[in-house]
Amino acid sequence: MSLKTKVKVGSITNLSDARYCAGMGVDMLGFAISEVEGHGIGATKFKEITDWISGPEFILELPEWAVDDMFKKYDVSLIELSASEISKLNSIKSEQHFIIRIDLNNWKQYQYDLLTNIDKIKYVIVINSHSLNDTEVKSIVAEIALDFSVLLGFEINVQRLEDYLRWPIVGLALNGSEETSPGIKDYDHLSSILEKLEIE
Repeated sequence: MSLKTKVKVGSITNLSDARYCAGMGVDMLGFAISEVEGHGIGATKFKEITDWISGPEFILELPEWAVDDMFKKYDVSLIELSASEISKLNSIKSEQHFIIRIDLNNWKQYQYDLLTNIDKIKYVIVINSHSLNDTEVKSIVAEIALDFSVLLGFEINVQRLEDYLRWPIVGLALNGSEETSPGIKDYDHLSSILEKLEIE
């Protein structure tokens, strides 16, 4: 199955979400990683899930207080960090590439740091926590897209999906959710978007 645009689904914590997304043709699966119980999944759960999945790239979503070398425990294509943690790009001594998550309101604050590390950054996920208006959002996204591959990470209005796809972006960043019980899932929040992105 193919989708009209690149899609990353993050906050994956269960096999149900991972298998559904892989079956729908999602390009990247992000796993919120934590060594602290209740704040994400650890190395054992990560391996249990990813051993069953083929197709998507695996992304390590590190919390802000993560240990710098935590990523060495995981077989992933990319590491996702918030813009506030961009200094870690210089401390990780590897050829690893990154996804940077940034609030559009903070673009100017971190613009220089991102451009300084442009060779290490594969994607920038943009969010809009302070409800900038449409004109402001499109303007900042267009500016970021001059140098980076942008994924829209804010809440997607399904009715405007085709409009978003005309923006200067390479795709969307969505999120999974917890299971109500093992094997029991409600996919409405994902399926409403993914089904509209299917190439007929």
